[in-house]
Amino acid sequence: MSQPRILVAEPSAPIANALRKFLDGWAEVQVVRYVDEAVQLMRARPVDVLIASVSASFDGEALAPQVRKVAPETAIILAYPPADVDHAPERARAAGADAFLVGPLKRHQVLSVVQAVTRLNGLAAQLRGLQAKFEAFKAAAPKPAIRPKASVVGVNAPDEAFFKKYMLLEVKRSKRYQYPVAVLLVALDKLSEHLGESAPEFQRAAIRSEALEGLSVLLRDIDVAMPFGEDKYLIFLPHTPLKGCTIVAGRVVERLSKLDSFPHGTVSVGVASFDPTATAKDQVSFGGLVREASEALKKAQEAGGNRFSAPELPPVPKRNRISIG
Repeated sequence: MSQPRILVAEPSAPIANALRKFLDGWAEVQVVRYVDEAVQLMRARPVDVLIASVSASFDGEALAPQVRKVAPETAIILAYPPADVDHAPERARAAGADAFLVGPLKRHQVLSVVQAVTRLNGLAAQLRGLQAKFEAFKAAAPKPAIRPKASVVGVNAPDEAFFKKYMLLEVKRSKRYQYPVAVLLVALDKLSEHLGESAPEFQRAAIRSEALEGLSVLLRDIDVAMPFGEDKYLIFLPHTPLKGCTIVAGRVVERLSKLDSFPHGTVSVGVASFDPTATAKDQVSFGGLVREASEALKKAQEAGGNRFSAPELPPVPKRNRISIG
């Protein structure tokens, strides 16, 4: 396997040399000192990872969106000075970076972050390859005599294993970089019972396809949805707090309960959420979130369906008021 190519955008020679030394032997490293130089190089030959400085002498936050525009598949890491430690996560997300570093930079810290985004890059490339094969197979497949009414738009699940790997990595990243994640488990209640054993396969396919199309309209580009058994769908929502995911769950119930192909069925949603900034819970895993969502789904179904079940929102802390005069 060839070494990943990394561009270090850093005006300080000592810092650039330190980064080169940290990555030496593991990656092919190139250094630039100016924003325009970095953009021109990325336009000519994009690299796998960009590490850009954010300082008084170099605006890595302004460079990040320019690089994203000319090289959308490049992972971007912004490096902040120690004084910005409290605001680095928010500023990096606002600039569209994939990760961030805060000085003083250490070898193990740099390698850990760079290797993590490189692995995610590789996973994303595999997913794109699988999607291309899936689309080619779908285009070459013979058309059925009776086609389902709806088609899948925007939500793709060519390989469940790769999606699970992606979501496992996102859960780990949420703990490391302190951002919330959520899982929704959506069920078309009693679908098999509703259709009966004699229902033709195209009718089942029409319901599944229309459900996926409905989900795709509700979700963002960074969200992931995939079939989870014959009558369920699993939705992963990164960067989404509990309040936000309950809003999404309500919209899912409202939309899927009105499917043309499933007129008399009910829809239930189970919600699980993890917010490292609002809980003392240290242990979290993708499997644990799915189990929590499954338990919540059972509660929604037992309550009659066409609803969602979610953990209670944490109470809003009361503010102390001081009267003067």
